[in-house]
Amino acid sequence: MNQYEIVTEELEKENVDAWIIVDYENRNKTLVSFLGNKMLTRKIFLIFPKKGKPYIICHSIDTVFLNEQAILEHFDLKIYHTWQEMLELERQHFSSYKRVLMDISENGLLPRISLADYGSVEFVKSLGIEVLSSGNLLQRFNAVYGQRSYELQLKACQLALQIKEEAFLKIKQEILSHGEVEEYQIQQFICRRFHEEGMVYDDPAIVAIGPNASNPHYGPDESHSSLIREGDVVLIDMWAKMDDPDGVYADITWMGYVGKEVPSVVEERFQILKTAIDKDMEFLEKNLPLRPVYGYEVDDVGRAYIQEKGYGDYFTHRTGHSIAVDVSPHGPGVNIDNYESHDTREIVDGVTFSLEPGIYAPDFGMRSETDVYIKNRKPYAVGGRQEHVVAILK
Repeated sequence: MNQYEIVTEELEKENVDAWIIVDYENRNKTLVSFLGNKMLTRKIFLIFPKKGKPYIICHSIDTVFLNEQAILEHFDLKIYHTWQEMLELERQHFSSYKRVLMDISENGLLPRISLADYGSVEFVKSLGIEVLSSGNLLQRFNAVYGQRSYELQLKACQLALQIKEEAFLKIKQEILSHGEVEEYQIQQFICRRFHEEGMVYDDPAIVAIGPNASNPHYGPDESHSSLIREGDVVLIDMWAKMDDPDGVYADITWMGYVGKEVPSVVEERFQILKTAIDKDMEFLEKNLPLRPVYGYEVDDVGRAYIQEKGYGDYFTHRTGHSIAVDVSPHGPGVNIDNYESHDTREIVDGVTFSLEPGIYAPDFGMRSETDVYIKNRKPYAVGGRQEHVVAILK
């Protein structure tokens, strides 16, 4: 299915008359994917009506880059010179629309997709048109990926899980030899191993002990790092992808304890997190084959269990984030979130997201994280699953 067929299918599914993309100077990557990275310097609209040929409302100056066969084959040009002419073209061509999609989000809660400016949206509304979010359609373009990327993702996950094992072994060796090791040293070991395996990342891994791990985005550096010693709870959160334009991140978090046996309080809290992920996976397995499932629903399931166990106040971030073909592990698709935002985007085949509930108590923080890929309406934990806290000195 090509990108034009995807748009038509989604417009039919959402029962809307058109998708209106508004942009300025190539800020909207989806528009660029249709037109190419051209030197467009004036306000532009890309309109996909449910019926009829798509068209572009553009300034005359920009036609020098748009008036080419590859574009005219798919789009008609509607040209303006003055701002008054631009508004009149909108009135004229949008007059038959009752409901349209634009790149907005409910209450502005999803800034990654909130690309349409306030004034443009308000003008469309002033024409008596209901404006809905294009979030589900956008993720069909920028969060769903193909077989090659999926294979690169599986390779990245396999290597990340291997390097995680090496990192815990490195801690053990350093503790047995020197009695302690810096968080920063283990972080740099992980980063070095990523590079050796042909992997890249946007930021270095998180290695955090005890209270440091109670800050979800704590990260050691050369000037700020704690010593890992016997008796410490250790969190390792690591993410990287193959150094390939089609690469998809592996993003995993595992927990360890520097000792031969894991204290019951540590294992008990971890099992709460593990069960929360179990419940999320069971919810997906049960509901995806039957109906549309939305990101916020999955967050509710795991979060409710952690609240039931008395740790709701310490679960202070969303359950998971989108992962896609991107320079960052935080992708543009559906997040598993009804905490930081109310993500009403649908979980569709071909997307990946993390499941990473946490308990960030004052004495020590914990998180368990895997990556879930959706294929044939089924969830697959491609990032592995941790069953118990690692007894590092065992």
